[in-house]
Amino acid sequence: MSPRITAIGSGKGGTGKTLIAVSLAHALAHQGERVLLCDADLGLSNASVQLGMKEGGDLAGLLTGKSSLKTAAVRVPCGARYSFDLLAAPPGAGTFANSGEAAALPLLATLESADQYDRVLIDLGAGVDGAVMSFASRADETLLVLTPDPASLTDAYAFTKLMLRRTGTRAPQILVNMALNVTEGRRIADTLTAAARSFLGIVPEYLGFVPFDARVTDAVRRQSPLLSTFPQTPAASAIEEIARKLHGAVRVALPVMGLR
Repeated sequence: MSPRITAIGSGKGGTGKTLIAVSLAHALAHQGERVLLCDADLGLSNASVQLGMKEGGDLAGLLTGKSSLKTAAVRVPCGARYSFDLLAAPPGAGTFANSGEAAALPLLATLESADQYDRVLIDLGAGVDGAVMSFASRADETLLVLTPDPASLTDAYAFTKLMLRRTGTRAPQILVNMALNVTEGRRIADTLTAAARSFLGIVPEYLGFVPFDARVTDAVRRQSPLLSTFPQTPAASAIEEIARKLHGAVRVALPVMGLR
C-alpha cells in the first residue's frame, strides 16, 4: 500500500508552517503511524534546525540517485517508544533553490511509492511557485496554514485558487495558527471559506486552530520539539487534536461550481 501524502503549505512565510509540520509528525507517530516528514522547501530547508539536529538526512543524494530513501532519511526520536523519519536538504545551503518542478516531480514520485510508511508529511516552501503547487495538488490532502495577519489571508486565497486550477475540484483544509481564541480562529477560517465559496465555488474544510502560545517560541529557540518540551501547553494540545482528526480522516473530493 502507498502512504497517505499530506502536504502542509501557506501562502506566505511566517505562519509557523514548519513548526506545525514537525509537531504533526510527532503527534501522528504517537497515534501509531509510521511517518516520514519531508522538508520540501528545496531552497531554505529548516526542519532539522527546529529539531536541533546537525543534519536532516540526504535529500541531495536522493535527488541525484546516490542514495535510496531508506539511507537518505534519518530517525527522529519523540519519546521512549515513538519516532518518525526526516528527509531534508542541508539547512542554509540553498542547494536546490532554483530546481523548481524539475526536482519536485521525481521527489514526489519517490515519496508516493514509499510503502514502508503509513504517511508522508510534506512541509512545502512558502508561496505558490510551481514546485509548491505540484506537491499541493498531487497530495492526498493539503493543509493550508494561515494566521490572523491580513496578508496571510490574502495569500491563502491565492494558494486555494491555484490549487483548484491544477486539480479542478479540490480545496485545501484550513488550519489557523496563532489565533487568540476559538472565536478568532473560526472568524479567520470563515473569511477564507466565504471568499472561496463566492468566487471559486468550493468550500474548504476547517480543520481547527492552534492558539497563540508563548511556549511555542520557547521551543523554537531551544531547537526542541514542542510536544516533547511543553506537552501540556495549549498549542501542543491543539496539534494533538488535529493529528487525531487526520489519523481517522477519509478525504472526499468536493464538487466544483466554477472558477472566476
